[in-house]
Amino acid sequence: MNYRLQDIMKMIIPGLYLMALVLGYNIWYSDFDIDTSKLKDLSAIVVLLIPFVGFVVGYFVECITAGLEHGWYALGWRRPSKNIMDGSSMYPVANIEMIKMKHQITNGSITNDKANEVLQAAKQSITNKEVVEPYRNNASLARNIFGAQLIFTIFYAIGLDAFYTEVYWHLSLFVLLAFLGY
Repeated sequence: MNYRLQDIMKMIIPGLYLMALVLGYNIWYSDFDIDTSKLKDLSAIVVLLIPFVGFVVGYFVECITAGLEHGWYALGWRRPSKNIMDGSSMYPVANIEMIKMKHQITNGSITNDKANEVLQAAKQSITNKEVVEPYRNNASLARNIFGAQLIFTIFYAIGLDAFYTEVYWHLSLFVLLAFLGY
């Protein structure tokens, strides 16, 4: 298994984010009490354990969001590759028109599957893959943070009887919708 720092961070950050949301929920809605005198004695263990638990939770989030992402594409959700092949100004591709001509694509005829197929072929010809990696890592991190917020919002709704009247619920839903546009 070959993990780079970016691969680890895209799992630790959403895991820690979800853990912080759950901790905030417990502090806000329960009689959650931390005995700081005992915590002081265990601080070395806690400091080492938090990133590990964050990674495990983040890996769980990664698995869920990757499955959801493929489900969204099957339902017709627009793939990032389709945005790129349509000529996204955020991620311009050199010689996009030549690539479209080679694969007999017109602007109106490109589908999610065809865009993914063409972009996969185009990625094979990239010699400097390090330029593409930040985009892939940022997209995965954004997807995983959205997934962590989605998981929290669902469990929040399950955990409270009148969740729809709570300010914390409205804030959670607002943040979820803000992250939806990743």
